[in-house]
Amino acid sequence: MSRRLEFGRRALADLRALANRDRRAADRVGAAIVACAEGNQGDVRKLAGGSGLYRLRIGDWRVLFTLDDEGRTMAISRVLDRRDAYR
Repeated sequence: MSRRLEFGRRALADLRALANRDRRAADRVGAAIVACAEGNQGDVRKLAGGSGLYRLRIGDWRVLFTLDDEGRTMAISRVLDRRDAYR
């Protein structure tokens, strides 16, 4: 099942900042996002609290996203270090 990707402004800013600091990590995160969207691959968990928010874990990085009702669109809201992702 292939999903359409939507990146929020904050997620794009997070990715740019990551690419400026560590290009290899940014490439890994980008590849993991694509793999998750195209083939449901990756370590994905729904977060507690009823917010409908999911997280994709890539090493020390977390991608926070939501899925639409049919699960066809993956709306990425943030890309954060694991220390900052759950605050």
